[in-house]
Amino acid sequence: MANKIEDVISLIKAVSESNIDSFEYREGDTCISIKGQPVESSRIVTTIKEVPVEEIVVRSEAAVTTNVAKEEAAPAPEGHVINSPLVGMFYAAPAAGEQPFVKIGSTVKKGQVLAIIEAMKMMNEIESDVDGVVTNIFVSNEKPVEYGQPLFEII
Repeated sequence: MANKIEDVISLIKAVSESNIDSFEYREGDTCISIKGQPVESSRIVTTIKEVPVEEIVVRSEAAVTTNVAKEEAAPAPEGHVINSPLVGMFYAAPAAGEQPFVKIGSTVKKGQVLAIIEAMKMMNEIESDVDGVVTNIFVSNEKPVEYGQPLFEII
C-alpha cells in the first residue's frame, strides 16, 4: 500500500507541474482522477479521498504561474532570456532585507548569480549564461516559478 501512495503522490506532482487541466487513470477497481482549477491565491490545496472501490479523487486548486504569465500580454523579449531550470520559490536577494543580486540596468558577467530558486528546501543559484545588461526581470521576489518560465532578459 505504501508504494501505491508514493506512486499517487508522484503522479500528483507530475500533473501539477505540467499544463494539464485534468488527468484520469483506471486500473481494475482503482481510478485516479486529477483536476486543476486556478484560484486567486498561490497556495496549492490537495485533497485525497479514499472510497470503498479504491477510487482516489484528487482536486488541486493552484494559481498556475505560467498561465497567469500568458494572460498578461507582455511584449516578446528582444534579448537573451534566462528561464527557470526548475519549479520553486524565486528569491531576488541572498537573504530577506538584503539588496537583490541584480536590478534592471545591472551589468552582469557569465557565471554571475542572478537569483536563487528554492526547491524542496534546496537553494539553487541561477547564474547568467551570458555577459550583458539586465533589461527585464519577469518575476517578483518571493513568488513561485514554473519550469521554463522566463526570469531575466539580458542584452
